Amino acid sequence: MKLLPNNTDLTDMDCHIHSAFSPDAKAIGADEPQKIADAVRAKGLRGFIVTDHLDVGHWNGYVIDFDKYFSVWNRVRENNPDLTIYIGLEVGFEQKYVKETTKLVKDLPLEYVINSVHYWEHEVPIPKGVPPYLSYLKAIRQSLDVDYGFNTIGHIGFLQRYIHTPMLYDDYRGIMDDIIKTAVSRGIRIEENTNEPLPIKQPREDFLTAYKKAGGVRPVLGSDAHTSDKIAQHFKEANELLDKIFV
Repeated sequence: MKLLPNNTDLTDMDCHIHSAFSPDAKAIGADEPQKIADAVRAKGLRGFIVTDHLDVGHWNGYVIDFDKYFSVWNRVRENNPDLTIYIGLEVGFEQKYVKETTKLVKDLPLEYVINSVHYWEHEVPIPKGVPPYLSYLKAIRQSLDVDYGFNTIGHIGFLQRYIHTPMLYDDYRGIMDDIIKTAVSRGIRIEENTNEPLPIKQPREDFLTAYKKAGGVRPVLGSDAHTSDKIAQHFKEANELLDKIFV
């Protein structure tokens, strides 16, 4: 891998965009790569990072054709010199697939990797009506110890998209503080994912304040766009929140 240094300036960029190389984005009509670049430019951003999905064990065994992936995106970069474009992946963590995932990504010329948790196994049965947030957060903490490199923890609070029950920092302070301490000590950045509008979705202000107090740097912004119309969605609100904390 050729991962970007963790102090790379990623301001005014959308650091989490999917294209038709992600099966879920393709299924809902993701634009061709050049149209994605055009949409980023139209939004007034200075660049973006393409971060298509790699979730070993899912998507009916689908794995990106990496030769084509890098060829296509390097061509887009060459054809759009006014934009800063980095080529990355959103790598899904699941403990039983770590070895296979590592084998797939370790020799790729990736510049950016988002470490995300989409699937995990519960340690104990979850009572009906109780959000499985603790087991989810434990999986995030476990994911930080993988052997393959990554830049950023993706969408902490992902589950709230589907459960719509707030995952509050005070309710999970112990495990969240462990995630924060580990991230800061290892120079791992946190993503402020803007897939949905404020305030639902992430632990938000209390969590980010604790992260800042522990020495964390301003999170990167990622829209998690699967179609071009979602690029940079809710960046204004997210920047207003981050401006309050990371002054």
